[in-house]
Amino acid sequence: MSISIRGQVISTELDNGTSAMGQDVIIFRYPKENITSKSLIIVQPTERCVVVIQGQIAAELPPGSHNIQSPANPLSAFLSKFRYNQLPYDTVVYFISTTRHEVRLAGVSQTDDLVPLEYEVAVYFRVQNPSLLITNVQFGAQFFRDADLATYISPIVDQEVSQVLNHVKLIEVFKKFGDITTAVTAGLKTFLSEIGVELISVRMIKLIPQDPELRRILQLRDLGIEIYDAVRLGLARLLAEKSDPASVNMALGIPYFPDLSTIVVSGAPYTTTGVMLGTQGGNTPGGQSSGGGTTPNPSLFQAAIKQVFGDVKTSGTKDDEQ
Repeated sequence: MSISIRGQVISTELDNGTSAMGQDVIIFRYPKENITSKSLIIVQPTERCVVVIQGQIAAELPPGSHNIQSPANPLSAFLSKFRYNQLPYDTVVYFISTTRHEVRLAGVSQTDDLVPLEYEVAVYFRVQNPSLLITNVQFGAQFFRDADLATYISPIVDQEVSQVLNHVKLIEVFKKFGDITTAVTAGLKTFLSEIGVELISVRMIKLIPQDPELRRILQLRDLGIEIYDAVRLGLARLLAEKSDPASVNMALGIPYFPDLSTIVVSGAPYTTTGVMLGTQGGNTPGGQSSGGGTTPNPSLFQAAIKQVFGDVKTSGTKDDEQ
């Protein structure tokens, strides 16, 4: 007997005591459609109930307990026309959350100088007209969640964000947070009101360049470093990650002389201190060898440097000491 009575209760409460109206659920469709005329609909304080019979909205019930056979119930007028214990047509019951919800929408736009920017917007809303929302959204599942509404409004947000960013240079884009928020709020307020949703507020959460290196350069610039030095430090970090010794020179801003082992002087096949010098077998032009090795010639080394880089003074030679 208790099971039969429990079967006539229509609510969002599940058999295990939990609620079907999760934190991200906007609309919950009651899974059974064979609702009898003795059913009792219980609506929680944070919900509204919309009853659809034969494709038409028959009633919108506020929070509380609603006996379908009660004369004060909006459904009683419909049921009084029939003498059935069960409704003659399939009856669909929707429970709509009236609490505040939040959705976050992310996308990519670009500035006037064609710099891709990633953005993220938080939208806060609540359902104002449940019947209007039911007739304006389509979903084939049992739940209509925040993510489903985000799919509806995502094109509106992207359009409003792009209308501002596409006319702003990168150097001025972070001054336009207020303009972007105002544009998105105006666009969404009109769109959501048409489907029975009240827009509470819009907040810009993230607006950063898509390129991570450009983000680091902008961070260095905001720390007071000149833009040229910020770019140079960014390149130095990339070289350091590749274990390239040129990273130190890039960070200091001084020229870097590459590995001189690829320089061939007079066709010599032997390498000493990064330069091909002398001949194999112990004889080098202008130098002595011992044990079959080679002895670097400062004059020849300086001549190789001059051949490649022009008149550049080298350090660590006898000529420098003089």
